[in-house]
Parts: sequence; C-alpha cells; structure tokens
Amino acid sequence: MHLNLWLFVSFLLAATSLASPIVNSTVHSRRATYNNPIKPGSGADPWVLQHGDYYYLLYTTGGNVQVTRSSNLAQWAETGTVVYSPPSGYTDVWAPELHYINGQFYIYVAMAQNGENASHRMYVLHGTSTTDPLQPFNLVGQITTSDNNWAIDGTVLIYQNDPSRLYFIWSGWTDSSHQSTQNLYIAPMSSPTQISGGRVLLHEPTPSWQQSGGEAINEGPEILVNNGRTFLVYSAAGSWTSAYCLAFMGIDGGADPLVRSNWWVLDDRPVMSSSDVAFGPGHASFPYDRNGVPYVVYHADATADGGWAGRTIRTQSFGWNADSSPAFPSPAGFDTAFPLPASNAIIVSCNFSPLWSAQE
Repeated sequence: MHLNLWLFVSFLLAATSLASPIVNSTVHSRRATYNNPIKPGSGADPWVLQHGDYYYLLYTTGGNVQVTRSSNLAQWAETGTVVYSPPSGYTDVWAPELHYINGQFYIYVAMAQNGENASHRMYVLHGTSTTDPLQPFNLVGQITTSDNNWAIDGTVLIYQNDPSRLYFIWSGWTDSSHQSTQNLYIAPMSSPTQISGGRVLLHEPTPSWQQSGGEAINEGPEILVNNGRTFLVYSAAGSWTSAYCLAFMGIDGGADPLVRSNWWVLDDRPVMSSSDVAFGPGHASFPYDRNGVPYVVYHADATADGGWAGRTIRTQSFGWNADSSPAFPSPAGFDTAFPLPASNAIIVSCNFSPLWSAQE
C-alpha cells in the first residue's frame, strides 16, 4: 500500500473511532430497511426473475411488456424498459413472466383482441439477446393446446430441474360456455415455445373460499421447489375482492405431473390471505435474496375490496414448515419496516463528524 493511501485510511479509522458520530438516521434507515410497496405507484401480477447480478421485475401494464432491473428485490423504479409492444388490435396485456430456459430468454403473456376478454390467449415472446432481458423481444406466436380455449397466467414447470422435461401450467375455462369458472391446467412442452400434448385438468375452484362475486377462480399458478418437493402456488377467488388469496398444491417423488391424482391438494384453507391492513394478497412469485432467504413478491390492496386500481406490489420474507412447505406471512401494511434483502451491492455509510468539526 502506498504511504499516502495508508495515511489516509489511518486517518479515517481514527476519525471514526475518536469522533462523536452524527448519524443521518433518515439515510441510514432508508438503506437498512424498506417499506411496502416496493415499487412506486400501482401494480399487479408481479413476477421477479433473478439472473446474474440483477433481479428483473415484470407486471401487468395493460398495453405492453416492461422489464425493470434492480440490484435489490425490494427497491424498484416506477417504470421499466418496454421490451415488447403488441400489434394493433391486441389489448389487455396481462401477467407477463420472464423465464431463462436453455440459455434463452422467453416471456409468456396473456393478450386479448380488441378488448374482448373471451379472446384472451397465451403468447410466447423470444428475447433478441441471450444475456440482457432489457433488449427487445419478438412475438413467436400463440402457445396453446388443440382445444384453443381461453387462457391466462401461463408459467413453465422445469420438472425435477431437468430442462428436457418442460410443462406449461395456466388458468383457463372449460369452454366458452363456462366463463365464470377458471381452472388450472397442465400440458407437456416439446420446446419453450411449443405445447406437445393435450391439456390435463389439475385443479378446480370448488372450495367456497375460492369463490367470490358469483365466480370461482384459480389463477396465477407459480412453481416453488424446496427440499426436493414441488409446490404449485396459485391465487384463488376474485382478484378485485378481499377474498383473493394464495393457495397451494404439490407433487412429490418425481411422479408424472400429467396424472392429476399424483398431485396432492390443500383445499381446506388459504395459505396467505387478507390481514387488517392489507387486502387480497395474491399472484405471487418467489425470488431469493443474496443470502438465500426466500421472499414472496405479491400484490395487495390497502383498502378492503378496493378493486384493481388500488393494487400495489409488495414483498416479505417467508420461512418453511416442518414438511418443507412454504410458511407465508400475513401481509403487512405500509407502516411496517422490514430489513432490506441482502444484495451484492455493499452500501457504506460513513456519517460522522470529522475531528476538525468537533473543534469548531
């Protein structure tokens, strides 16, 4: 170490230890903790992918697909980079998900035509870059089974961590005559852009707590794997109501996921539901911080039955039950501060009074 640099470092250490610190508590608090929501403004259907040194957030914008990048999963800008804008006539762009499969980026997103909900189908986009998901994505086309029924909220299961065993899971109608009931379906994939077999019904919203406003709804299916167990966490009831919640089911032992009876279900209660200060938590994703702590990123409303407009994006850490299933927290309000998730960025705050200030 050069002499001048050594003297400078020694001076800083001495100043830090000898001077009476004047800590900027506002700055320190902002850097050490966070409060929900984690993104300014409204937002719904959050999806977070960790890739390399960054986290990438996608959510429903309605008119396009945006990707937002951050070094910390609890700190996001209000808007991101538009990576895809649909052709004229395509509307209601919902719940995009970014996946990295076999060295390529793909986005799965629901779109309608001319504002007609009954025309909602799932589509797949392919990234133009293999390293940067902020670059444009191209439309590959619709991803569907031969029945071509209404479909939203598609996700990909890479079963048993084997990239050759891909499955598509989504929320859909039995047919156009059953528009008030959304079920969960699964189908095999021959590639990240192609379904290769018929759909299999996985779950129906038959429990009363999965129904609201005359509609029975299962949607937002997401995969969560822990300790060799595969969980399918999904949202239930109307997303515009306080009844919206998280539920889960699962499959163990490498059993065939295309056989419905191989999946166990938990239908007696939700696993994350409204609290006194946050309502309708749902449509979640499950990233980890840099220390391996799992987080649930979800949307919720600050008021009971506030509708879609009041939803904001939030996150909280969670733990595991004795059977390795997720133990989700009760959704907190905006006044609760949480420790900031661990990130690669090292934030140093040296707010102290230098020696000469103490002498003034």
